[in-house]
Amino acid sequence: MRKQPIETRTLLSGMKEKLKLFLQLELRHWQASSYEKPLLSFASSLSSGLIGAEMDNQSESTIADLVIRLTTETDKIFVLLKADPEEPFGPTLKVLNHLLRNEHQLYAVILSGNHDQTERLLQSLSDRFIKENDVEKIKEKIREFALA
Repeated sequence: MRKQPIETRTLLSGMKEKLKLFLQLELRHWQASSYEKPLLSFASSLSSGLIGAEMDNQSESTIADLVIRLTTETDKIFVLLKADPEEPFGPTLKVLNHLLRNEHQLYAVILSGNHDQTERLLQSLSDRFIKENDVEKIKEKIREFALA
């Protein structure tokens, strides 16, 4: 097996540190969720080093495992959490707990909607946790993340 030249290995390892993840999590009834995710598409279009992913509280546990694995490959993470009151966490709780254990990776977590359990869970993030429903303000935060 041929080894890669040092310069290529260094370049590839350096790319990992520059990858950013926009993660959209949904705690909503499946009928309220849409297949179209305009903010996910918006975020992914801002930078070649920014990748997007999404999951909801109806997803299989294996999807949560894949999302967690993806978070370990990125340097900074922006989470948009769309939530309706009283919706269960489902497998998204596994992802949120992982993110809280690795909170140094979190750039921001925006809660769009009302979900008391989520607010209590994320309050430890202080200024990185934002409750916002205005799409234009959310887009501005996403732009800041893409440029950071």
